[in-house]
Amino acid sequence: MPPRKPKGITPFSLFALALGAMLLCLALYAERRLSRLVLGGLGESFSTRLYSAPARIEGSEPGPARLLWRIQRLRYAPASAPQLKEGEYSWKEPDLWIALRGFKTPRQLQPGGLFRLSWNGSQWWISDSSGMPAGAIFLEPELIAELSGATKIRREPAEFDELPRALREAVVSTEDKRFYRHWGIDPRAILRALKADLLGGGFIQGGSTITQQLSKNMFLSPRRTLTRKFAEALLALYLELRYSKNQILTLYLNHIYLGQDGPVSVAGAKAAARFYFGKELGALDLAECATLAGVIRSPFRYNPLRDPQAARQRRDFVLRKMLEQGFITQPQRAQAAAAALKLQPRSRLGRRSDADYFASETVRELLPRYGEDALFRHGLSIHTNMDPALQTAAQKAVARARPEGALVALDPHSGRVMALSGGRDYHQSQFNRATQAMRQPGSAFKPFVFGAALEAGMTPATALEDAPKRFSGWGQEWAPANFGEVYLGTATVRQALSLSLNLATLDAAKKTGVSAIIAFARRCGIESPLQSHLALALGSSELGLLELTAAYSPFANGGFRVAPTLVDAVTDAEGTVLEFSRYERHGAIDPPLAFLIHSLLRTVVEEGTARPLFQMGWSQPAAGKTGTTNDGRDAWFIGYTSRILAGVWVGDDRHRPINATGAGHALPIWALFMRETALDYVPEEFAEPHGLVTVRIDPLTGLRARSGCPSRVDELFLDGTEPLKDCRVHEGGVLGLFRRWFSRP
Repeated sequence: MPPRKPKGITPFSLFALALGAMLLCLALYAERRLSRLVLGGLGESFSTRLYSAPARIEGSEPGPARLLWRIQRLRYAPASAPQLKEGEYSWKEPDLWIALRGFKTPRQLQPGGLFRLSWNGSQWWISDSSGMPAGAIFLEPELIAELSGATKIRREPAEFDELPRALREAVVSTEDKRFYRHWGIDPRAILRALKADLLGGGFIQGGSTITQQLSKNMFLSPRRTLTRKFAEALLALYLELRYSKNQILTLYLNHIYLGQDGPVSVAGAKAAARFYFGKELGALDLAECATLAGVIRSPFRYNPLRDPQAARQRRDFVLRKMLEQGFITQPQRAQAAAAALKLQPRSRLGRRSDADYFASETVRELLPRYGEDALFRHGLSIHTNMDPALQTAAQKAVARARPEGALVALDPHSGRVMALSGGRDYHQSQFNRATQAMRQPGSAFKPFVFGAALEAGMTPATALEDAPKRFSGWGQEWAPANFGEVYLGTATVRQALSLSLNLATLDAAKKTGVSAIIAFARRCGIESPLQSHLALALGSSELGLLELTAAYSPFANGGFRVAPTLVDAVTDAEGTVLEFSRYERHGAIDPPLAFLIHSLLRTVVEEGTARPLFQMGWSQPAAGKTGTTNDGRDAWFIGYTSRILAGVWVGDDRHRPINATGAGHALPIWALFMRETALDYVPEEFAEPHGLVTVRIDPLTGLRARSGCPSRVDELFLDGTEPLKDCRVHEGGVLGLFRRWFSRP
């Protein structure tokens, strides 16, 4: 019997191999895409969101008017107490009832619920709904920016438990009523769609299940062909084998396209809830869930912002479907159908622009650490230190600067950057003058000169030469002058700083040494290159506004250097903390010396170049220093209270002379801003530390004043540096009195 010939590869075998290879490729492709979606991992094309800091309510801060402004900004709605729903408030003096929205950040957990705040004229008494004292409460962070990258998609990940039951049931009722009974493909729906397509002569009904829609949206092109439908069915089967029904529904509601906000696509139920209603998912009622589910079929046709009537009709259709399938009762349907569409006002659809400079600087800081892909596509939550009230005040104040300006505000005790404005209008210029511009600070650098001088042994009463003088440097002679060419001849350290006397400052710098001044500035936080030349004392080295402002922190906080910090924490799409700021403080100068410098800066405000501040509506304890550069190219004022440290720069981007002065151009902007901050952060008096003594002296000699001295002032000294000898120029006692009396002409 002849041997049997081996069978060749049959067409059926080839088909089976090809089908298997195709299925394997589809599975690998699906896995690759799914591994990047929110299903136990980071998200693909999920918006990164930037948040402000939560607002703390405690004691006297903020007052009633300011608190009402804050809660209205967060879209709390007025209602009748005590029957309040989440996100509502009632104010009837002296009681404010508020149903807080609960929230959680990496640093703060605020339970939701009803709270009563009673104002006694000076502070709040806060209690919960049972009447128990609640201490401090917090308002939720405000969304200040969204980052969506080149794809321009606004999408937020939501877990299954975050999706309201009413929303899940509304979607299943209208999109796939047999969702929990089929295995990805619904033969009944396919036959019904085929019949409609044959009768209509084309593709009229899709017959797609939720799983098929997810497959199409995630993996396939929108072209309606038989090949694509076949691939869609295979991928749907794969998804059903790979994941549970709840996981599939979660993916679907995270991925589905639900509208358009200008150039940005709104995708996913969480982003859509914010976009249409200004609410979190958990706050949606039945009518809103039905409206959102109705948008899925046609986000253009049923967009409630574009066509409220069509959206209402579609909502009512969804409610009828929910009733038919037993998800709701007839009274529930009737109540929801009677509800008006409560949409987010159009004026609030676009995010506020007063935080643009703050947001862009935050992105610039984080980009090297996370990379563009993660920062723009992985659904990060960036919790900043920005206070929306201060940021609004900062942008409003800087808008008055001419030709350009910038402002930064920090907590001097921690370094938290609470407001940052890099220019008058972000849309006209994205250049951030608060962090990117390097300019000469002029006299705003002088506190570091006198700080080093005091540390080296000078006192506020030390006499300095204040007269015209020529200096050599840079291969040429240099003849600096005082502002207005006014000279005192001899001036004390306190006078030299308060009146910003250039020649007296140079005398102090020469006696102290430039190297000591540089070392002192470095300890306070100055990191930019500093010229090792006497001209440094007059602010010839270029610095950034944020850098210079933060370096004043030791004068305001008792001697500690702090790092200016915009970002409090960063979390990924699952809530895992990726970054957490520590706010470390490092001792820079001794507390008594820090307070002594502070006292000099307070004299600048009370008696010196910043004295006009009190004519600008300011009446609180404050300290600071003005700065002006040659030809009025730059105007500065860096000042602080016990709560807020703020710096202002005004100038021209092209370094042209504008005849500006610190007192005339920067100080008014600082005053306008700080008047607003005092509504939330009430300044307190500065506490004097141990290690200082006050002595009454004769300012002419710097020695202890005698009864015969015509001028006597109380001066502050570091313990051990105070004068021990009495004034020798003016005699005291009865003899001195008679001599002065009879020597009069």
